Amino acid sequence: MNDLLAQGVQLMVLGMGVVLAFLLILVAVMTGLSALVQRFAPESTGGQPAAPAAVGASPTPQLSRQHQAAIQDAIRQHRAQR
Repeated sequence: MNDLLAQGVQLMVLGMGVVLAFLLILVAVMTGLSALVQRFAPESTGGQPAAPAAVGASPTPQLSRQHQAAIQDAIRQHRAQR
């Protein structure tokens, strides 16, 4: 039983080592690709950092009153069916 336990520990250490090596290689490749993209295809913001969105601002355009009424009516009908 002692030999079987030692083999299990060896297999566990080997597996964890392989996973660790894979993750380290993955991080290195992703870092290299990120540097490559930044060098050859930088983000074109005209030299200015992107302006943060205003607090509470909706990323979608404003809906007309008719669209808002239709959406509210659809929600009311859906809730009434439950």
